[in-house]
Amino acid sequence: MLESKVLDIAAAKIYLRIDEDAEDSLIEFLLEFSKEEIERATGVKFDSGGTTNLYKMAQLIIITDRYENRGSLDQPFQPNNSLTSLYTKLRYKAGGYSG
Repeated sequence: MLESKVLDIAAAKIYLRIDEDAEDSLIEFLLEFSKEEIERATGVKFDSGGTTNLYKMAQLIIITDRYENRGSLDQPFQPNNSLTSLYTKLRYKAGGYSG
């Protein structure tokens, strides 16, 4: 499913279990939002960490949360424990941690 180097709309739709194209513009927006959120939370820019499965999983968690809670887009995103763990790993990876 996530074989490409960059998370794309097709992979996001598979993860969200969406077959139709009616919400593609929302999903595209959420893809960009997830990149911005990860950068704000970790300091990891998309081009420096965005081609890893770790980064893609963080994106999917954010996209899923915002998709399922789209009525509350005006409220700040609150990371959960899984996402917080991924953020920590992304920070270590960006800092040169290899273990």
